[in-house]
Amino acid sequence: MFSSSNDNLLNYKESPVDEREKKPLVSVVMPCLNEEEAIGICIQKIQETFANANINGEIVVCDNGSTDSSVEIAESMGVRVVHQSLRGYGNAYLKGFAHARGSYLIMGDADDTYDFRLIPQFLEKLINEGYDFVTGSRYIEGFEDKSMPLLHRFIGNPALTAILNTLFGTKYTDVYCGFRGFSRKAYDLIQPVSPGMEFNLELVINAGLAELKIAEVPIKLHNRKGQSKLRTFRDGWRSLRMMLLYCPNKVFLLPGFVLLGIGILIHIVTLLALVKYEGRPLGNSTGIFATIFSVVGFNILSLGLHVKTYSWSRRFDKSNKTIQKFYRFFKLEIGILLGTGMILIGGTILILLVIEWIKSNLLPLPNPEWASFGATLVIIGFGTVFSSLFISAMSVKTPEI
Repeated sequence: MFSSSNDNLLNYKESPVDEREKKPLVSVVMPCLNEEEAIGICIQKIQETFANANINGEIVVCDNGSTDSSVEIAESMGVRVVHQSLRGYGNAYLKGFAHARGSYLIMGDADDTYDFRLIPQFLEKLINEGYDFVTGSRYIEGFEDKSMPLLHRFIGNPALTAILNTLFGTKYTDVYCGFRGFSRKAYDLIQPVSPGMEFNLELVINAGLAELKIAEVPIKLHNRKGQSKLRTFRDGWRSLRMMLLYCPNKVFLLPGFVLLGIGILIHIVTLLALVKYEGRPLGNSTGIFATIFSVVGFNILSLGLHVKTYSWSRRFDKSNKTIQKFYRFFKLEIGILLGTGMILIGGTILILLVIEWIKSNLLPLPNPEWASFGATLVIIGFGTVFSSLFISAMSVKTPEI
């Protein structure tokens, strides 16, 4: 399976040195929550694969609070068991990967749905073909698991895969496959943090954002042994929520710019009386819509900037020239001055309108659309001031030690 240039790396028993003191080439990490029916089978397949392929590897089982004999079975078969008291699929993997010692990491469920005898194929792509992130796909050669609910097989997974590919420009065919492999370096770059089932999506999203070299391996899914822990609608929503938060350009920035632009355009049209109906200019009602579009657009835009600052500038976009230029121009002082200026202008407009209204004995104002424009400036001005404070706090660089 492997080229001769890597034989020295994949030698399962190359010297009499105590295996516990040797750093393994690969660590297979399995989360476990009451998997007594299948965990022994999974461990046996992995151990046989290590022996047959001459792989220096270790198995790490992360127990997530099992109440059956899963832990006893794993320990009796000589694998390392670590315990994660925080429930959650992602939490279990985070703890397991933290205790893994291998240069390459393989992840897979302990329910016997994945064929761990394919591990050499994953390592072949990681070591000999130079890929950073290798994921299994149940759809490349046709999905044959009839036990999976139709909602998951034909709607849930394909829909989430399509949405993710559209938002992030990736080409995955199965974003929710839990059988994956990657280098330790790639994992440290991905930096997953999700505690639940969305952990799988975070891996593929961050791998794409980090511009890792990605490959897919065709796999077949087997009937699981034991009870499924997946909750369709809860886990589906958490996955969709993660994708939206990790894609600020399309989810926040673009809609924000469009809505803000529409609002400003309506303000210009009403204030300059560029459009008239039966000889009458558009009045206060149109100005209210201008305020709604402008304020909503600004809020979405500022939220997108917050998300982009947090999710990307610290992790995957450190060399992004657009962000660097923005921060060179947008200082805290500039934001405060800009916001204060809008507040003063808008406030002045409103004060003058109130004075005019009082002088007219509270009669309707001749140009009420200016009230909407003044209110828009005041609201956006305050938003700019506090957004500047928030962005400034997030963009503070941590000194490198």
